[in-house]
Amino acid sequence: MDSVKTMAVADRIDADEAVPVSSVDVTPFIGSWLSTNKDTQGIAKLIVGSHHDGLRVQAFGVGAPSLCEWGEVEGAVFADSATSKVGHAFRAVYDFGFKETILQAKVKKGVLVVANFNRFKDSSRRASYFSREFFYRVAE
Repeated sequence: MDSVKTMAVADRIDADEAVPVSSVDVTPFIGSWLSTNKDTQGIAKLIVGSHHDGLRVQAFGVGAPSLCEWGEVEGAVFADSATSKVGHAFRAVYDFGFKETILQAKVKKGVLVVANFNRFKDSSRRASYFSREFFYRVAE
């Protein structure tokens, strides 16, 4: 069986068309973001800052009596095409030991839309789960 060799048109570039990762604009993601759902059971707050060729993402989960800081991780930035300089989305990975959480986010109409993929790595037999949350930017 022969495999089909194909590539998306947006991925076909000449070497001199390539855009250095550091020139992708991360400005749309920078700032403090709060959940639009005051009753969220997941992430309540995100702080996103620029860092070298990407982002630093700090997540805060719901906790009692205050928010639970997840720590700060590197965020990988993705443009909207191989030759674009516009930041379109980012990904951040949290490894809690017993669970891995992958955040995939993009800004749409001023709202940060975060897809949250959770996979348990322990022997608890809990199902992996997905959630989507929405955040609004707050002044610092």
